[in-house]
Amino acid sequence: MITNQNLRELSIADLQLVVSLIKHGNSSVSADELGISQPSISYHLRRLRTIFSDEMFVRTGKGLKATERCLQVGFFAKEIISRVEEELIHANNFDPCEMQRELRIVADDTACHWFGDLFIELHRSIPKITLCARPWNFNSMEDLDAGTTDFGIHIIENNKKCIYDINIIPCYRLCIVRNGHPLISNGKVDMKDLELYPVIINDLSGWNNDGNSIMQTVLAKHGLKLNIVGRIGYASSILRALQGTNAILYTSAIALPQDLDGFTILKAPEEIDVIECSYRLYISKAKYGSQETNYLIDFIYDSFRKFATRQYERPEVVSLIKVS
Repeated sequence: MITNQNLRELSIADLQLVVSLIKHGNSSVSADELGISQPSISYHLRRLRTIFSDEMFVRTGKGLKATERCLQVGFFAKEIISRVEEELIHANNFDPCEMQRELRIVADDTACHWFGDLFIELHRSIPKITLCARPWNFNSMEDLDAGTTDFGIHIIENNKKCIYDINIIPCYRLCIVRNGHPLISNGKVDMKDLELYPVIINDLSGWNNDGNSIMQTVLAKHGLKLNIVGRIGYASSILRALQGTNAILYTSAIALPQDLDGFTILKAPEEIDVIECSYRLYISKAKYGSQETNYLIDFIYDSFRKFATRQYERPEVVSLIKVS
């Protein structure tokens, strides 16, 4: 059992040794890398085994093999060492242009075509950074919680204590139909239309999916049933599916492509539009607080907000949404 007293005895040198031995599996190599003697390594290993009540490393024919507990400690040790170096040793030398790392970010489908703008802006301001951007999936919250993903953007509620979130901008929604759709003459979509006409749900991996969509919840309260004919996670694929059918897509205005040739945007039912939701920026607690992270939070926040604002201010959109 680890006690507060055990943790007070833990040093940066102990953590550096854990990381080095996991990496090399050889105490001689680690001794050279850290500039310490073999007796010192033995001393630190005894301390570590006492502190964590674990063998930490097991001798094998191929060298020292880390235990599962040791690998867990090593994951956090790397983060702690990195933070110490960044915040205490290089605190006065922070320069975004010299930031060299992989930026791992996920976003729900409606926001994914912002990735192109983000890449261009990062390349201009932080040329040495490598963007790794992917669509949100059902494991994304867990990845943020574990620190294997740095940032996320979604509308979903944050249910993790180890993830911070910041509201970026409201999510304004509208309906899209093919040109020639019978509802175009009405200029809008009513509640009963969502029961009468087929609807394709823009499934966002944990939000707005079947059984958890705004439309289903609101229609049920009015004694109506949503006429679902499909659940598709990509808005671009849904637009392709709308062609040749009378189906309706209800999605975020941010998801709209630049070319809407062949489609018409309609105002969504007021009963659904009054439900407020916002895009949030999620930040892994494992990354929070460093100069790099603080800089990237502001950068990502500003980039996405500018992108969303441009989408909302499009002439064909602005009159159909309530921008606060």
